[in-house]
Amino acid sequence: MHEGHRQRMYDKLKNDDGLHDHELLEILLYNGLPRINTNLIAHELLNTFGSISGVLDADVDKLTAVKGVGESTALYLKCIGEFMKRVNLSAANIAVLRNHGEIKNFVAMRLRGKLSETIEIYCMHKNGRVKRVTAFTDDELHDVKVRADKIVEVLLVEKPFAIIAAHNHLSGDCAPSDNDRLFTAELQMLCSINNVKLLDHLIYAGDKKIYSYFLSGELEEITRDFSFKNVVSDKITKIFKNNKEN
Repeated sequence: MHEGHRQRMYDKLKNDDGLHDHELLEILLYNGLPRINTNLIAHELLNTFGSISGVLDADVDKLTAVKGVGESTALYLKCIGEFMKRVNLSAANIAVLRNHGEIKNFVAMRLRGKLSETIEIYCMHKNGRVKRVTAFTDDELHDVKVRADKIVEVLLVEKPFAIIAAHNHLSGDCAPSDNDRLFTAELQMLCSINNVKLLDHLIYAGDKKIYSYFLSGELEEITRDFSFKNVVSDKITKIFKNNKEN
């Protein structure tokens, strides 16, 4: 029975039939557990850690606490997680984004097929090379939030020349929301304070549906209105004006 089921799963993988997360994890576990029904274990892992990335990022002792997962299986998953981190790091280091066509292609490659909303920050060298990719997700379908201190942490650790932000809309509509505009303004302020240039914020809703704050002209206005120097200057001017009037 297991052999027939596994062959059907392999066929789905081969034909790219849109495997669910639990099915993909189930197949991954076949090599570590060749004679065990891995479907239930895959479900239990996802229920415990919330997502595939959560499973692959989990510590060995936490993995072995899941029913059906022994130390060898936990080490197998941990090894794959470390492997993926290095693959992502390599991909980031070789990417050079010289124009907005290349930026859009990179965003599409990164966000295509995501099943939950994700925000990504691309730390850039001056020559356009991607220094690091940092992804944030709450594993919520239509909502993801990033605290300001997490953004600042990335800026302080990486000290990039510039950053590009990107996130996905699962609705199929790439038009920015009020929350998207607020996030872009906050991001610009954080970049300004830390002497980092915000090159663009892109919203991905499909390969042919990518909104660019830079290309739309909105980023120019946001950069002007939410520059730390300009905001402080405007505030001081208002204080002096009020003092004179009083």
